[in-house]
Amino acid sequence: MQEVNRKEWIALHQNKRYRPKYPSETVVQFVFRNFERNGITKVLDLGCGAGRHVFFLGNENIVPYGIDFSDEGIDYTKELLKHHGMEKYADNMEVGSLTKLPYVDNYFDGIICYGVLYYLDISSIKLAVSEIKRVLKASGKLLIVVRSIEDYRYKKNNEIEGEKNTIIISEENEQKCAHSENGMLMHFFEQGELKKLFEDFKNVNIDYIKETHDNQQFWDYNYILTAEK
Repeated sequence: MQEVNRKEWIALHQNKRYRPKYPSETVVQFVFRNFERNGITKVLDLGCGAGRHVFFLGNENIVPYGIDFSDEGIDYTKELLKHHGMEKYADNMEVGSLTKLPYVDNYFDGIICYGVLYYLDISSIKLAVSEIKRVLKASGKLLIVVRSIEDYRYKKNNEIEGEKNTIIISEENEQKCAHSENGMLMHFFEQGELKKLFEDFKNVNIDYIKETHDNQQFWDYNYILTAEK
């Protein structure tokens, strides 16, 4: 199923709709609160997609790194950086897996993983968390944004056998964003599960954002986790 997700995202990143231009306000606040913009601070965007957060980091004089399993996303990110005079960062972008990061231990001052971790099954999520800890410096800062079981996409009757809170997305309404994710594996988190996954980190904080749609008929529900190694 991970390979299915990869192929889907390669296809989606060819669509301008899945190349958002502006950074998430959550990421902006996290970066401004935690990192010096001094040209030497290194921050990794895990699952960088089409590069909106990579571009933001570079534009703020932070050394950006990005990894994504979509060739299309990485190629677009490199072109974006070059177009805006940040060619020196293009080689920091690469295709790869969150479960086996191609970086040495204790390398990054910060890591951002926005809306990505839930595209893995739970065993791969645990590997990814271990890799995050490995490549993050002591006292390095982490931001994770994942979907909650309260999110409208979660349907317990679609749960994969033996995989609690992990489903294959099936959305009939073409007007909903989830329709484009049909066929993808997705894991939805409980707060206690998040605490357990990141119990080896310091200063773990978990908040959430609930955004309703269509006069509160359905909602996106995301956990925001910040932590320190």
